[in-house]
Amino acid sequence: MATGQLGIKQLLDAEQKAQEIVNTARKEKIALLKKAQDDAEREINEYRAQRQKEFENYERTHLAGTQGYQTQLAISTEEQIKILDVQLKKGGDKVIEMLLKTVQEVHIDA
Repeated sequence: MATGQLGIKQLLDAEQKAQEIVNTARKEKIALLKKAQDDAEREINEYRAQRQKEFENYERTHLAGTQGYQTQLAISTEEQIKILDVQLKKGGDKVIEMLLKTVQEVHIDA
C-alpha cells in the first residue's frame, strides 16, 4: 500500500507542478499581452501626434495662403472703389444731367 500512496503522492506533486507551470505561463502571457497593448497604444499616440503635427503644418501653410489672398482681394477692392469714386466725381454731373433730361422729356405717341 505504501507504493500506492507513494504513486498517488507523486501524481499529486506532478499535478501541482504542472499547475504552477500553467499559472506561470498565464502570468507571462498576460504580461506579454499588457506589454503589447502598451506598445501599441504608444505607437498609436506617436502616430497621432505626428499626423496632428503634419495637419497643423498643412493647415498653417494653406491658411496663410488664404489669408494672403483675402488681403490681396481687400486691397484690390479698395483700389477699384477709389477708381470708381474718381470716375464718379469726374463724370457724375454729366450722368445726373442725362438722367434728369431723360426723365423730364415726355414723348406722347398717339
